[in-house]
Amino acid sequence: MLTLFAISLAVLVYIFIGYPLVLALLSGLLARPVRRRDITPEISLIISAYNEQDVIREKLENTLALDYPREKLEVIVASEAADGTNAIVRQYADRGIVLHAYENREGKAATLFRTVPRARGEIVVFSDANALYHRDALRKLVRNFADPHVGCVSGRLTYVNPNGTAIGQGETTYWEFEFLLKGMLSRMMKLSGGVNGSIFAIRKSLYLPVDRFRGDDFELSNRIQISGHGVILEPEALSFEEASATSRQEFRRKVRLATWNLQSTLILMREALSAGDVLTAFILFSHRFLRYTTPLWLGSLFVSNLFLREGVLAWLFALQVLFYLMAAAGFVLEKRRLPVKTLFLLPFYFCMVNGAALLALMKNCTRKTDILWEKAR
Repeated sequence: MLTLFAISLAVLVYIFIGYPLVLALLSGLLARPVRRRDITPEISLIISAYNEQDVIREKLENTLALDYPREKLEVIVASEAADGTNAIVRQYADRGIVLHAYENREGKAATLFRTVPRARGEIVVFSDANALYHRDALRKLVRNFADPHVGCVSGRLTYVNPNGTAIGQGETTYWEFEFLLKGMLSRMMKLSGGVNGSIFAIRKSLYLPVDRFRGDDFELSNRIQISGHGVILEPEALSFEEASATSRQEFRRKVRLATWNLQSTLILMREALSAGDVLTAFILFSHRFLRYTTPLWLGSLFVSNLFLREGVLAWLFALQVLFYLMAAAGFVLEKRRLPVKTLFLLPFYFCMVNGAALLALMKNCTRKTDILWEKAR
């Protein structure tokens, strides 16, 4: 039991403390500056949509107001919608919005696979229907492609939490930590942790189809990286999304994404090692694989500590129990729509994320993978 306890504790310390410190060191040693320059290549902005009639009009108006030469911007809505989304999009045909409507619901990856080859832009920007861009977001994204080594650029996702929901506060805190890690990865042009699916751009010539059972943006960006091109973060290219209103909604979304991305992580690690890209394989292992296995290490730490309750280990066990009790309190408060203070919010959100990861692991083990997308929010 002592060995299991020690291993579990060591892995968890590495995931949350050791890995960020290693990244800080590597990003200082392996930094590669990006040669940015203001350019205006032809862009195809592809908006993925599934039953988005409530938000698609605002998205199109936001897109048409972006600061980018209109003659160099192609806007495509790739839709598998069965509601009124397509009818709304058709109202914008005279303003240059192109609708690619597909009847069979095959999932986001399959929809993009059918749409990207039909795009005319040199640069393809991928967006979601519920993501609103800052006016200069496209210019900020594409200026990085002045550097011929750059193959993919991710913008920065910012969550808006107008209702002050607990789950929204937790999501905001999570993304602040993730943004810190991605900034260090970007300095090495190794954004293996993943691009933001609501705002990222690639050179069209580098597009590769992604299996519809896996994460499209995560796998596509890493494949571009493994092929030898730089993948970076542009922190000034801003995308805004409204945070999930409930923990149930956010939990389902995280299970879906973790299920897809876990499969992709294992495949990409093997491909990176085969290509001799040890750094990418290391980042994928540390940033994704170990993080998805966190609930297993948390469980083994708790169970082993249950049998090792002497001296300082007794205090550590008591702290674990207290942490999970605070998470349970946060869950109850959120369910009753009562204010959740930070003391309970962070344990609650942490446990929700790891509960989603555990369910994703189980789905992968039983091969119960859902390829179909849901509404963006």
